[in-house]
Amino acid sequence: MLVELDLFSGCPAPRWHLGPGAAEEFRTLTAALPPTGPVSRPRSPGLGYRGFTVTDGDTVVRVFAGRVTEGTTSRDDPGRHLERWLLSRLPPPLRHLRPVVAEAIDEDGRDA
Repeated sequence: MLVELDLFSGCPAPRWHLGPGAAEEFRTLTAALPPTGPVSRPRSPGLGYRGFTVTDGDTVVRVFAGRVTEGTTSRDDPGRHLERWLLSRLPPPLRHLRPVVAEAIDEDGRDA
């Protein structure tokens, strides 16, 4: 399972793989979120943090701003737990990005 952090404009997005245990946990956490019906994507903030994209075989899941979108289905994650979970899985070479992303998640949550 490949995770991509959509953070930098004009630069390659940081990517890393989740091991089998973490990948299964991601699937379980995602499936536990309540469906909201047709796809409902949050508005992109433009520059800066724009969420995570998780690729699991042929399945692509976008996780951003309390929404988890897979194909034609959206799931609600108002506490942004899945975003925070993915952030906690940053590999050591990317951990310097954690404060930047955490601040963006927290700031967006205060604006809601």
